[in-house]
Amino acid sequence: MTDLPRRALRQPRSLVPEQYAAAAITPAPTQITVSAWVVWEDGVEELVEGQAVAWTTRAVRVRWGVPPHLFETWVWAGAVSRH
Repeated sequence: MTDLPRRALRQPRSLVPEQYAAAAITPAPTQITVSAWVVWEDGVEELVEGQAVAWTTRAVRVRWGVPPHLFETWVWAGAVSRH
């Protein structure tokens, strides 16, 4: 019940390029289904189901949600589990 208002009113936090090593991004050849821990700007942590769309040695770019609440964010690699 609380997920919809948070997704409608808040944005997820994303790692910055220096954290995820932007010079070494590997795009995913196909989307890979994952679970990822995301931190929202209000500090709430949430486990989401989504797709890994790119990665570095440190982090994964995860896409999740449904339009109009579709998100992409960089999270630490340790926060992601592949299905």
